[in-house]
Amino acid sequence: MAGREEFDVIVVGTGAGGGVMIQELTKAGFRVLALQRGPHLNTADFTDDELKTVIRDEVFSKDQIETYRPDSDSPTMTGRFNQTAECVGGTMTHWAAWSWRFRADSFKVLSTEGAVEGASLADWPYSYEELEPFYEKAELDFGVSGDAKANPFGAPRTSIYPNPPHPPRACSLTFAKGAEKLGYTPFPVPLAINSRMYRGRPSCLYGGTCQSFGCPVHAKATSLSVCIPRALGTGNLTLRPNTAAFEITVGDDGQAKSVKYFDSRKREREAHARHIILAGNAIGSPHLLLMSKSGRFPDGLANGSGLVGKNLTFHIHPAVTMLTDKPSMAVGGMEAHIAVDDFHPSDSKRGFIRGGVIAELNTITRQPLVYTLNASNYPGLERAWGKPFKKFLSTFPRAFSLGSICEDLPMETNTIDLDSEVTDKFGLPAPRITHSQHPNDIAMNKWFTDKLLELADACGATEKWVPELPGVTVSENSAMRGNLHFHGTCRMGEDPSTSVLDKWCRTHEVKNLWVVDGSFFPTSGGYNPTLTILANAYRVADHFIEEAAKRSL
Repeated sequence: MAGREEFDVIVVGTGAGGGVMIQELTKAGFRVLALQRGPHLNTADFTDDELKTVIRDEVFSKDQIETYRPDSDSPTMTGRFNQTAECVGGTMTHWAAWSWRFRADSFKVLSTEGAVEGASLADWPYSYEELEPFYEKAELDFGVSGDAKANPFGAPRTSIYPNPPHPPRACSLTFAKGAEKLGYTPFPVPLAINSRMYRGRPSCLYGGTCQSFGCPVHAKATSLSVCIPRALGTGNLTLRPNTAAFEITVGDDGQAKSVKYFDSRKREREAHARHIILAGNAIGSPHLLLMSKSGRFPDGLANGSGLVGKNLTFHIHPAVTMLTDKPSMAVGGMEAHIAVDDFHPSDSKRGFIRGGVIAELNTITRQPLVYTLNASNYPGLERAWGKPFKKFLSTFPRAFSLGSICEDLPMETNTIDLDSEVTDKFGLPAPRITHSQHPNDIAMNKWFTDKLLELADACGATEKWVPELPGVTVSENSAMRGNLHFHGTCRMGEDPSTSVLDKWCRTHEVKNLWVVDGSFFPTSGGYNPTLTILANAYRVADHFIEEAAKRSL
């Protein structure tokens, strides 16, 4: 690596957004350098071993350090609050593959709902109709399975899913029957997991370890199994795992010129490119921008609006676990097979705006060891072996859960910034999360929890309880310290004074700097975000390539 390194594009992060950009740009002939914290794993590394994978963090971010506080007046906590992965393919490597399209109203929350006190609602700078062809492209590339006509509350479609839905398991049928009893419409969850051989990747083995685990056969579509192999096949990708970007430099013209990073031996390196694309997730990307200070950008790169790191959104995850009088068979299959979406549209009678989706889960049965060590998920279970663990093993075949993905509201006071005291293994300031709940979030959580308890009764629950999920559970006296989903910290919009990115995910102030992970979301939507991140990346890549062909980038 002696001498000055020059590339057409540097992509920082190889997850959903970064993977698509890498795939599409290398296919178009651009020379791309991809930087990724963590190793380049393969299927041999993805054994279904809870102790290795989850407890010892073989897939998760081993060295991830974050700090958290609910507000600027509170002391900070140090730990790891968000379930991310530092490996090639990023967090998508261990996603559960729920692949929802956002509803059309998700793109215009402010104009649909009106202003809400304390919230920073905004419309997206493009519509569902503009993104719809790229949703289709993402579904085709990632082999999403599902029934395109089954959800009457979903977004309109012009195509069917490329793969049929997966078969239900026993608890799926129990949930569907209970939902129908209450007048709701159950349907198969759309999943980017092969229900049959698809484009060279095998069908699912139904091992029950999708969420939190890498797929040992690549039946689960990820950027690791789909995008990176294609990009490497072009010969245009230079992939550098085990690296950590710490600064984006700018030239005299105010444009981004290079990325400084630590290599696998913690040596400082620098690579130059005509365009730099950030895809380090909604924590990592603002973290890097805020570290990239200069005389021109004293508050962080592209942060003239002061909004880099602000408007952090999570998702609210109400959940209920139950026992029934017959086996649930929840230990096999995907995290979720069946969902209901009847509660997504806003309803003023509920006392809050927006909504979310509900699905049956195999959460408590998928990882008995994990849930034994996190005993609060199971009433009466002590964190120990012996009789308590025996009790757990005797009951978990009859257990399954119901869970929700609910839309929380953005607030400017929910932020990512640089901790002034805590540093990571590279000596870089840790990202600091400041996050509390809007009253709308609390009201929504209570309403959905009550609805889940009602559904559990309709499913024939003999016991039911609300699991305590530290950092995720919301109550009047607590706030989420972290989440499975996070977005919004570099929101896009037409006005540079109220947004960081334009509609093409270019920063307003630095035209050769782009952000394509979940940071761009103006609002969070009440669905898992990954398919929308994928679709948007296809949209941005299409624009990038088209403008490059016209020499107008």
